[in-house]
Amino acid sequence: MKFFEFGKEHEELMVLLHGGGTSYLGILPTAQKIASRYHVVLLAYDGFNPSEPDTEFVSVAYEAKALEDYIIENYGGKIDILYGLSYGCRTLMQILEDRRLTITTTIADGMPLKDYPDIRNNLLKEIYLFFFTGIFFVIMGRAGKLRKKFLAKITGRSIEEADRILYTKASWKSWKNQDRCLIGKKTDFSVFADTDMHIWYGIKGTVDKKLSEGFESLKQKGYPFTVKIFEDMGHGGLIGENTEQFIKEVETVHHPEHVS
Repeated sequence: MKFFEFGKEHEELMVLLHGGGTSYLGILPTAQKIASRYHVVLLAYDGFNPSEPDTEFVSVAYEAKALEDYIIENYGGKIDILYGLSYGCRTLMQILEDRRLTITTTIADGMPLKDYPDIRNNLLKEIYLFFFTGIFFVIMGRAGKLRKKFLAKITGRSIEEADRILYTKASWKSWKNQDRCLIGKKTDFSVFADTDMHIWYGIKGTVDKKLSEGFESLKQKGYPFTVKIFEDMGHGGLIGENTEQFIKEVETVHHPEHVS
C-alpha cells in the first residue's frame, strides 16, 4: 500500500480513507486542495491502487494496521481529523479501536451501519461472496457504460463522476477479500466515545438513504455522535466534486470556534 502526503508544512494532520471499488484518485483533487490548510495523508489500498496494480487487498485489519503503525512511527500516533468514505468507514472504525492512537475529530461519510452476516461454514461463505460480492464486482469492478449509468443513478452522482472514481482493474480476489474479512465481525460503536464523532450522508441517490436507516437506533443506545444529512449531495459527492463545501464542513466540526 502507499501513503500519499501533501501539505507537510502544516501542524494539523488529516487522514483520508477512500471507498471500496474505487482508487485514491477519486478524492486526490480534494486531498491536494485541502493541503493548503492541513497536512494530509491519503491511503491507497492494496489491490485498488493504479500505481501498484499487482497488489491484492487482504483485509480491513491489515490495511488499518499498516496505517496505524505509520502514524505512530512518523507522527506520534496523533490524528487531528480522520475521514472515511463509504467502505473506508470500515477501515475508520478499525483504526478507532487502536488505543495507541489519539484521534480528535472523526468524520464517517456514507457510513454503513449494518454488520455483515455471521456465517461460520466456509462453503456458505463462498456462496455468499459469490452472490453478494459478485453483484458489486459486476456493477463496479467491471463497469461498462450502462452499469456506470446505473451506479450514477443510485449514488446520486453523474456518469462522469462515476467514470472518474471507479477502479476496474482490481482482481476478483481483492473484491472477495473486502467482504470476507467482515463476515461475522461486529462493529464496536463504543469507540465513538473516544473521539468527536460525526456521520454524514448525501441522500440525493438511494444508497445513503439505505445506509442511514440505522442511525436513530444508535442514538437511542446512547452512542455519542452527530449526524448531518446533505439532501443535494450524492454518495461521496461532498469530497468528490464539492471541495470548497467539504473544507467548510470540516472546519465547522473541527474548528467550530472559527466558523461564524
